[in-house]
This record gives sequence, structure tokens and C-alpha cells, in this order.
Amino acid sequence: MLCTHCSKTFLADAVKSQRGKGLNAQIQCPHCQAWLGRNPTLSILKMCGFYLAVLMLVVGYFLPDWRGVTIPVAILAVMTLLVSHMMDHLKVTEAPEIETVDDSEHRRKYR
Repeated sequence: MLCTHCSKTFLADAVKSQRGKGLNAQIQCPHCQAWLGRNPTLSILKMCGFYLAVLMLVVGYFLPDWRGVTIPVAILAVMTLLVSHMMDHLKVTEAPEIETVDDSEHRRKYR
């Protein structure tokens, strides 16, 4: 996986913290401690597009009279599946707190 906050890759086995269930599940990046999650709406669109495409292809295969309807619906469902899959990335839901470091002495030294 690729963290969208620190741009470092990590394996799914490296994830130690997880919160939420189902489509609203979030994981914590092991490098920067940012919470990452997916958009539940896009995940639902992706699943609906897949199952609708499979259903329409099966119905069109076994009922040849319905092919005029099932093929365009299957094509639109696959298009929905592909577009939602390309848009469904991990996003930062909660960024880690940035620690403020007092470097005024260092700045004063080089002015």
C-alpha cells in the first residue's frame, strides 16, 4: 500500500492499528501514524457495478431475447466499475499532529 500522507509504501501485514468496520474501516500508517481510509460511496459504486455487470452478462447468456437490454446495461456497469476503481484511493482522514520544535536559537545563530 502507499500512504498518501508520507508517500511511503508498506505491506498490509505492517498495519498494527485499525478502527471502524465494513466500508468505513480505517488503517494507520506504520511510518507516519496518519489514519487512512477509502470513500464508502465509491466502494459501493464499485461493488454494484461489478455485480450488475455479472448479472447482466449471465442473464444475456441464458436468455437471448434480453440481449438487447442486458449488453448496454452491462457495458455501463463495467464503465462505472472501472471509473470508481480508478478514483477509489486511500485518503488521509486524520493527519498526525506536527510537533513544533523551537529552533529560534539555531536561526539566530545564522542570521
